[in-house]
Amino acid sequence: MNSRERVTRAIYFEGPDRLPHYLPDGKENDLLWLWLDRPADQQPWTPLPNGRQCKIDAWGVIWETLGGGSFGEAVAWPLADITAQSNYPLPDINNSAYFAAAQALVEANNATANPKYCLGVMPCSSLNEGTHNVMGLANLFAAYYEHPDDLKAWLGRLAEAQRESIQRLAGIGCDGVMGYDDWGLQDRLMISPRLIEEFFMPHYRENWALAHALGMDVWLHSCGYIIDILPTLKAAGLNVIQQDQQENMGLENLDARIGGRLAFWCPVDIQQTMAHGSMDDIRAYARRMIATLGAHNGGLISMAYSSPEAVGQTPEKVAAMCAAFRDAVY
Repeated sequence: MNSRERVTRAIYFEGPDRLPHYLPDGKENDLLWLWLDRPADQQPWTPLPNGRQCKIDAWGVIWETLGGGSFGEAVAWPLADITAQSNYPLPDINNSAYFAAAQALVEANNATANPKYCLGVMPCSSLNEGTHNVMGLANLFAAYYEHPDDLKAWLGRLAEAQRESIQRLAGIGCDGVMGYDDWGLQDRLMISPRLIEEFFMPHYRENWALAHALGMDVWLHSCGYIIDILPTLKAAGLNVIQQDQQENMGLENLDARIGGRLAFWCPVDIQQTMAHGSMDDIRAYARRMIATLGAHNGGLISMAYSSPEAVGQTPEKVAAMCAAFRDAVY
């Protein structure tokens, strides 16, 4: 069984020979996770007189941070007034050169003795997060009620750009397509299921149906308390949910609600066990993940959080997690 088949069997609950992995421990993994190039920032991280740093990204959002790098806080938004959305030009996110570079990686992967499952991340990967990044969260919340038609028109533009990405990712040979939309706070959804249904689900259904028609599986990152919409996302065509935290919902609760129907791509919970647990706690939690989410003739793919230092994970804890996943009897 090669890596591509192993991941596919885990997604469709068809009995992989072992738990598929995407882990930073120097051993072979089963996924080729493709992050395409994207338009450059309008201004790179630049020191400010107050000791902070700022940048302007490709979308025109101004970010500030104490330390620079990949994390920061948006402080100014180019589309704070959603009624101006028709005059706002989208960046060149679907530039052909980005996909050509990714295609070379896919073709090299396919030429190996053990081809991996190729997962392509859409350059415009989010509808919800992408919108509140360019609008500001408070402005977005107001727009649901004050300017719903303008907001829907904007989301339609983003969804159309995503459809082009989906077609291009299929064209270069990806097995799956991935988006990013955090829908949860710590203990509830960010907005009501009614608003998610009205503004976002039609686009998810259309875009995910396109991905399936082109032969790709659909993956979505979404953190926070989202257990209540997982069945809706599954019914809309989602195949894999990627979550970095699960303890605020509970592994057993997630398994009871959607286990055996929706596959999970997860590390050990980054907010609780990885941050505060002992090595034994980490190993035990990994085993619980396998005994719940992964106990359906598949259903679980292991991973590690991509920026462990940003959430206080020590190299020793990451190594313990990786070893627990690698040693698992699936």
